[in-house]
Amino acid sequence: MGCDIHLYKEKQVNGEWLTADSWGAYDYGDDEKGMEVPWEQRFTDRNYDLFGLLAKDVRRDHPFSFATRGIPFNACAEVAEESVKWDSDGHSHSYLYLHELKDMLTFLGKSTMKISGMKDKSELAALQFSIASGAPNWNLLYPYCQATNAEGYAEFEIDVPAMFSVGESLEKIIADFEGVEGENHRIVFFFDN
Repeated sequence: MGCDIHLYKEKQVNGEWLTADSWGAYDYGDDEKGMEVPWEQRFTDRNYDLFGLLAKDVRRDHPFSFATRGIPFNACAEVAEESVKWDSDGHSHSYLYLHELKDMLTFLGKSTMKISGMKDKSELAALQFSIASGAPNWNLLYPYCQATNAEGYAEFEIDVPAMFSVGESLEKIIADFEGVEGENHRIVFFFDN
């Protein structure tokens, strides 16, 4: 079963937190009506290393993961309602300020993440050769799995540049605030599986 993120942008204007997303009405029938951020405007990356960074122990745990904080007491009405709607199907609620995300991005530029799992032995040998060459091709990390009893697979654990694992996704979240007015900005998020 997969895990997905529900991530919303907020802006602070005159001391009040407001949504920074565009919400639209939906009607799925069977009395299932409401407001949501349209799919194409959402952050929908399913990056478990990122999930574990934003919220400690959501699929991953890094030494520098953020601890979860819950939904902010002053969340905008749309996000507060969305959290209530998901009820116990939503978990690991939290929020992070834009300056925290930017600071983390800078930190990640100098950090590694431990990745472990199982990989085809010949593919693992190609990755290890690439690393030993001094010019690693980190794309050779994929595909890998957490566990298998298939023949020809070996366990591995490797330190990978953190920017390779989560940098692009984190940059996307930060860039989404470009042009958003307000005195302060944050993301509010939770997960479902």
